[in-house]
Amino acid sequence: MDEYVVKRSFNSLITTGIVAVILTVIVACIYWPIWGTISKAIILAFGAPGLQEVDAKTAGKFFQVFAEATFFWMIINAWIWQSLVFGGYGKYAVTPRQPWAGLWYTAVGLIVGLVGFFIVVGFTGMWWKPLSLAILFTPQNADEVKLAIEGWEVGNFYALPVILANIGYPALFHKWPFAGNIKAPYDSIGTMGVGSYFCLLVWFAIIIPSFWFHLELGGHEIINKPMGSWPTFVAWAQCFIWFFLIPAEGGEHYPMKFFAKKQPWMGFIGLIISFIGAYAMLYVVRAIVNPLNLMPGVPPDVPVASVALSIVIATLLWHHVFDDWPTAAMVQNPVARILTRIAIWWVLGLAYGIIWVKIFKMVPYAGNDLGMGYPVMGILAGQFAWLMVFLYYNTFFDKWPLVRKVPAGRE
Repeated sequence: MDEYVVKRSFNSLITTGIVAVILTVIVACIYWPIWGTISKAIILAFGAPGLQEVDAKTAGKFFQVFAEATFFWMIINAWIWQSLVFGGYGKYAVTPRQPWAGLWYTAVGLIVGLVGFFIVVGFTGMWWKPLSLAILFTPQNADEVKLAIEGWEVGNFYALPVILANIGYPALFHKWPFAGNIKAPYDSIGTMGVGSYFCLLVWFAIIIPSFWFHLELGGHEIINKPMGSWPTFVAWAQCFIWFFLIPAEGGEHYPMKFFAKKQPWMGFIGLIISFIGAYAMLYVVRAIVNPLNLMPGVPPDVPVASVALSIVIATLLWHHVFDDWPTAAMVQNPVARILTRIAIWWVLGLAYGIIWVKIFKMVPYAGNDLGMGYPVMGILAGQFAWLMVFLYYNTFFDKWPLVRKVPAGRE
């Protein structure tokens, strides 16, 4: 077996991180126009006649939700399943060398996401008309186009329960009871099964009602909107996500480790902390964001949700790109080390979040199509376009090209 030596372009973790941020932002600005253009061409190739009967704004929304669908399922969901549920299983099946291993695993992810879409949405669409594949891909008239838009949006936001459950379960419960008792990849198959159960539960109980709240029976609305509105629920969800990420993304199993050191008790306590903490964090972010009046005329929890997501992104950025600086070697006291990281997450997250609200309409992957007519993703989904680039950079590509594995003797 070949031996490899890790070679870094920069010795400093901070310098490496800053350069990586610049590179990943550039990549996001380049790949999304290409992705959006290809997605639009694909859905047009299906020849949906209903698009000819709707106005340009409605057609544009249809293109947008389809582009989001390809991205959410084939990039976001696939990454979560491959990296966090299956732990990168099979990434080096073809080669240990980068970027080829990363490209191979990305290709696998595109297929995994596509299969997941047809299993979940395709099966559900056999009974729920807005999720029917015929409606989604080939709406025949204006009414079906509008129905397809609703279907795509509901199908797209299966990604939210995937984030909540397929990340939350490994992060809090560490794949209990499968990890350590069953060999890979069977432990991950068990984890996937349990996580998917909760994904489907959240999707049917919360996500679908959030969009299809106008369902009626006997002249009466039969669904209550979760937390009163979709923006409010999304804002709370970002706060919930941040709390269950802390133990896994730089918190070194704290704060749940204060109360338990074995599973499943760590997971249950972490879940309770996340639920309670989400409400507290939502209150704090509202107190910071609302007085700034960042987006006059929109529901106030829209910018709150965006800024809360920015704090989540800053946390993930610091873990995946800046290697949880400061490290244990730099600061030996775990309390000081973790509190330093949390302060960094919040300062970066709030600064980035407030700036993002003001500039997202100018960004090529969020609100500015550069006059090319490709679909853009808006204030919330747009943040994921960059997020996924640096997540892939670290997990699929092992920080290549800034960090490289070279054969011993050739370094």
